[in-house]
Amino acid sequence: MANYNGVTAPSIAVQFFIGSTWTSTTASDVLETSIRRGRKQYDILAQAGVASIVFNNYSGAYDPDNASGPYAGQLKAGLQMRIVATWSSVGYTIYQGFLESSVVNQGQYPTVVMNFVDGLGYIADAQAPVLDSLQFSETAATRVGRMLDYAGWSATARSLTGSVTMATTIQGKSCLQMIYQAVNCIAGRFYISRSGVATLVPLSDKFSRPTQLLFSDQGDAFSMIYRGLIVDPGTYYVVNQAVVDRGALATKTSTYNPSRIANGLVSKRFDAPILNETSGANLALYESRQQADPVTYAKQIDFSALSLGQLYPDFLACEIGDQVSVKRLTVDNRSLQYNLVIEGMTHRITSDDWNVSFHTSPIDPYSITI
Repeated sequence: MANYNGVTAPSIAVQFFIGSTWTSTTASDVLETSIRRGRKQYDILAQAGVASIVFNNYSGAYDPDNASGPYAGQLKAGLQMRIVATWSSVGYTIYQGFLESSVVNQGQYPTVVMNFVDGLGYIADAQAPVLDSLQFSETAATRVGRMLDYAGWSATARSLTGSVTMATTIQGKSCLQMIYQAVNCIAGRFYISRSGVATLVPLSDKFSRPTQLLFSDQGDAFSMIYRGLIVDPGTYYVVNQAVVDRGALATKTSTYNPSRIANGLVSKRFDAPILNETSGANLALYESRQQADPVTYAKQIDFSALSLGQLYPDFLACEIGDQVSVKRLTVDNRSLQYNLVIEGMTHRITSDDWNVSFHTSPIDPYSITI
């Protein structure tokens, strides 16, 4: 891919983890790379991040049945892969996952499409065993750590923060379901980072995330041009009543009446076995307030990641939960600005373009101690 030379755009390497070493494939063999991480809208659970890579297979190197190829015996389910973009001699991992399947085309133009899934898919396959009795009153971070242990997830590939104490449990659920209970208890977020780290962050994390990029159609300094901007009035996402289901403990309910009167009652239930009653009440209060009023925001930003120059370090460092801003001058001369959180992202990298979409939510300033 001539455009990705490290001068006009980052060089891009697809690497396999073979023999305890990251090994780069031949760059010219990579015809197309597609990546999806995070979620498209902020009222759903994060999905496993996936990547699909199309290889030119004239050499036969990427055929899993080629016993004499350079990757003989390695191209099987579970093989680790990462995609690294290098700019100014700094490498940025933009995806890391595990091989799930290969589709081999042995036709006139032989190709192999390899499909990968990140750690969320890996963890989702694990089950937390049923305990003989209620056990483990522990912090959200400790519980998530135990679930990762059950899943066989590396102890060196996790970053877990969350001090709210959860009630005892007999488990008997999928590890991912148990993790999402912990996420609910801290009103936080769980995701696999672009470099493959299982990450749990609490509510307070949103106030310390960097604002990475400014998108503008007004020529602002150090800004990026967007190709598409999808705006949502936010009415679909209103929640003004929260019911915190604490399991065997009493539920906690909070209703924000100004929003209920203005928008009608919209209730949402949260599976959050939080031990402390006051913490449960505060969690319900937070969840009934934070989306109580519809806010117009940009839900998707489409742009090209070719020729970003000095903005490449900020772009390549973008992570789920980071912030971006968009300035828009409308056709009727209204100047608008949207301050946003990255909920998910998609990349499609071909020889002549690098198309990116950021899926975003509005920054919510409301906070509370849980």
